[in-house]
Amino acid sequence: MIVALALFVAALAASALGSMVGLGGGFLMVPILRLAFGFAPAEAAGMSLAMVVANGASSTLANLRARRVNLRVGLLVVAGGIPGALLGSRIVERIASPIFDWLFAALVVGVALDFALRRSRLALSGTNRDGAPRTMHPVASLLAGFFAGILGGLFGIGGGIAIVPALAYFSDVPIHSITATSQFAIALTSPFGFVAHAAAGDVDFLRAIPLFLGGIVGGTLGPRVAARLHAAQLLSVVSFALLLAAAAMLLRDTHVL
Repeated sequence: MIVALALFVAALAASALGSMVGLGGGFLMVPILRLAFGFAPAEAAGMSLAMVVANGASSTLANLRARRVNLRVGLLVVAGGIPGALLGSRIVERIASPIFDWLFAALVVGVALDFALRRSRLALSGTNRDGAPRTMHPVASLLAGFFAGILGGLFGIGGGIAIVPALAYFSDVPIHSITATSQFAIALTSPFGFVAHAAAGDVDFLRAIPLFLGGIVGGTLGPRVAARLHAAQLLSVVSFALLLAAAAMLLRDTHVL
């Protein structure tokens, strides 16, 4: 019962923060599952996706009602993301624990630093010179989705960690629409990664229930909080959270934690 409650609280916090910035929360959930609960890499990825699936679904409903999702871009990202998620879920089965942790840390540090260094540019993104919102090239959307799907299935993070930077740098979609569109893509692609992990025996369904419930609750809270924050504030939040997650994973394999 205590473990279930701890999993629920962790999923709630990770889900709320993740849905605020369109990353799904897996970037926090995976380190928690590795550090606090001792899950192997493939198991941590599969269990994290239980939360990511619920988080994506609940936050996407809120974002669709608020009309923040760019459906054209989102559906193209999903089309590329589904095969990527299936591929990523197979790759993780062949990666040793230390390598998984270091790759995860390197990924999130790179994204965090990029967000921090380019925060002012991202905060101003979203319109062209005549004020009309732009979109993203279809091929770029498909490629972003495929790469994000691989990362999502591999690390159990839903893929938003790749979708958000891709949309931010290669489109003129506004930042709040970027996070909402990312959550939409996660909601439709992460179930494929979760099913692939479940078929491989990586998911403990009893322990996945509190993660799923925490994902639902946190996913409804995140978009409400995000709507009250400026773009620069959102980017600051995600940069700090990513660096914290990366540090935890690195400290684990240097035996500090």
